[in-house]
Amino acid sequence: MAIKKNGYSYYVSDEQVREFQKLSVEERFRWLEEAQEFLFKTLPPEQWEIMQKFRRGEI
Repeated sequence: MAIKKNGYSYYVSDEQVREFQKLSVEERFRWLEEAQEFLFKTLPPEQWEIMQKFRRGEI
């Protein structure tokens, strides 16, 4: 298996997936929106841009 040199990955357990599946679609979207809003409000603009580049695999 090739080693990825940029971007990121993480592990989610089967139990975490099952718990997330119990949420309604509305609750899932609310969770995502709240997580993004938290990051956007707490990260300085420079770090937000670095995070976006990292997420896109540019760095």
